[in-house]
Amino acid sequence: MNSQTRTSLGFFLVGILGVLIGAFVVVFMVPKVWHAQQAAVKAGDAMAAPLARSDLSGFEERVIRAVKATEPSVVLIKSTVHGVQQIYNPFQNDPFFRQFFGNQFPQSQPFTAQASGSGFIIKRNGDTAYVATNAHVIYHADKVQVLLWTGRQVDAEVVGTDNEADLAILRIHGANLPPALPLGNSSALQQGQFVLAIGEPEALQNSVSLGIVSALHRTGITATGGDGFPVFHYNDMIQITTPINPGNSGGPLVTTDGQVVGINAVVAEQAQAIGFAIPINLAQPVLAEIEETGHSIRHPFIGIEMQSLTPQIANYLGYTGSGGVVVADVVPQSPASKAGLQQGDVILQINHQKVTSPAQVQNAVAKMQVGDRVTLLVWRNGSLQPFQVTLGDRPDVIPQG
Repeated sequence: MNSQTRTSLGFFLVGILGVLIGAFVVVFMVPKVWHAQQAAVKAGDAMAAPLARSDLSGFEERVIRAVKATEPSVVLIKSTVHGVQQIYNPFQNDPFFRQFFGNQFPQSQPFTAQASGSGFIIKRNGDTAYVATNAHVIYHADKVQVLLWTGRQVDAEVVGTDNEADLAILRIHGANLPPALPLGNSSALQQGQFVLAIGEPEALQNSVSLGIVSALHRTGITATGGDGFPVFHYNDMIQITTPINPGNSGGPLVTTDGQVVGINAVVAEQAQAIGFAIPINLAQPVLAEIEETGHSIRHPFIGIEMQSLTPQIANYLGYTGSGGVVVADVVPQSPASKAGLQQGDVILQINHQKVTSPAQVQNAVAKMQVGDRVTLLVWRNGSLQPFQVTLGDRPDVIPQG
């Protein structure tokens, strides 16, 4: 066999071997690779199954639907306050300068202050709608305007406020006003539940924040806006992680079903993502009373600070009786001050009922009306004296003695 014949035979054998190897791969290896790929796909599906079961896309759709349904009824509130500011001038009482300038030193000057907040339509009758918000959003405002989500601006009338509850009702008129938002049940809220805050932070209209209910029934929350502004005391509040920025106050706290369960009110100072909302179950009766009566709610005020009677205090006062509450301070020009009560008096009875704690006196006064007369039996310097106190209207800012 010559060399050319051997070469041809070699190529032929190599070709036959390649065909056999290819057949082996097709018959034996390809099915295994395909099955392996299918197994990997199934494993991936198994790993993705928990995410699919969480229905994240469905949750997002619920949030979007809630926002679209709620947003048109959330408004931006612009309030304007006109007043007179007293000016302190260190030279006005100096005889040296007064001999040159006389009484020409300015004593006061007018000022205009503006603020903004949020609110939502809680009731609508035809072309009239009522807007719920916080009292501090419109505190002492003499002009209030409401900006609807469409950009339309309308004048608003203050129906009434309750500064103790930090709630207020505005009334607006116009055609094609947005509908009232449905109210939910704040008592059914659960810790960890998702909620939405919709409002106008820093005048950025139609802003939405998502968070959870951090805790329920928070008490002892206080907030103030500075000099000349009352201190607002909040009890039984909803704590939320939903951000509440300046301008968000008064806006609704909404469930993912689009129901209002709270009114955003205050953010914790020196903290991040800790806000508080007034439960709608507490707010709704107050708002309904304001809307029905058409005026601000007044709270009875007696004008005393009290302290429990301890053996040490009793010994200091020389009091040997049992029971009673000590008058720790009397607010100047208050009903108690006008009636003649003094620091160190021991209140034994209110309306002929014995009292042993400050809470009993506070609760008895709270159940009465402004203008009612209260009968007190007081121990003072070893003798018992009756006092008649006519309850006044609690002032926004309590004068300090």
